[in-house]
Amino acid sequence: MAILKEYMSPTIECSKASDDLNTLAQQMEEKNVGFIPVVENEKYAGVVTDRDIVVKGLAKGSAENVKAEDIMTENVITGYPDMEVEEAARLMQDHQVKRLLVVEDEAVNGVVTLGDLGVENAGQIAGDIVSEVSKGQSNN
Repeated sequence: MAILKEYMSPTIECSKASDDLNTLAQQMEEKNVGFIPVVENEKYAGVVTDRDIVVKGLAKGSAENVKAEDIMTENVITGYPDMEVEEAARLMQDHQVKRLLVVEDEAVNGVVTLGDLGVENAGQIAGDIVSEVSKGQSNN
């Protein structure tokens, strides 16, 4: 059976809760990502998406005054490295998320995305997830 650590991207950019919107946006632009975990004391505290920056962040004020902790999603749906891919796909589908943070003992190990699953001949799983994600309001 395939497990997440075979599919996930282990190198992932993280930010601090005190990082402002400019810092977050620059990190996303430099790494060409739309999702950054927020880590405090080597444990994940939440995630910020590019949509969070625009919809939540800019609505709150200037980019320098709004911090990651002000806009991050704290109740993050996570997987673990030895989780079966099918279980992770169901989790993504059930919670309508496009990216799944992979953690172990609350430390970030990586991330798996719909694209990661799609690249490895898991097109049907990815298609099902996209269908469910499209129905929801979540932006994780």
